[in-house]
Amino acid sequence: MKEAYRLTQSDPSLSSATRHRRDRRQGITMIECVVAASILLVAMSTVTTMAVRVGRLWSDVAHQRIAMSELTNTLESITKLPADEIDEALKELMPSSAVAASLDRAELTGERIEDEFGERIVLTLSWKAAHPIRPARLVGWIHFDEVSP
Repeated sequence: MKEAYRLTQSDPSLSSATRHRRDRRQGITMIECVVAASILLVAMSTVTTMAVRVGRLWSDVAHQRIAMSELTNTLESITKLPADEIDEALKELMPSSAVAASLDRAELTGERIEDEFGERIVLTLSWKAAHPIRPARLVGWIHFDEVSP
């Protein structure tokens, strides 16, 4: 019997102080779980918010690429026209069917500008977006007297 008493006293895991620490450890574990769950919730909400923002950014970039492609194609076709047909072509500008399907309420406008910098065409493509966005704009100079290769 004395040996059992000595084992109890010599083994620190069986002492009353250790048992008391174990009891308190369960309470700390619960607090740790609540704190960990709170941190996890904050991290998940932050990641979700960032994922939504990145998705919107990718959508905006795709819309800008579509708009710039449309402006490039339109500007190239207009600058190849003879001088007397350019003004008429600018009045009849309409977005292509692919752009109309991709961009909500797409509107393509153009103007011919003649000043000290030369004669140029300014094309603008605007569309309705979920948030305010700048319209895409492209400028091309017209050189009638130069022969392009």
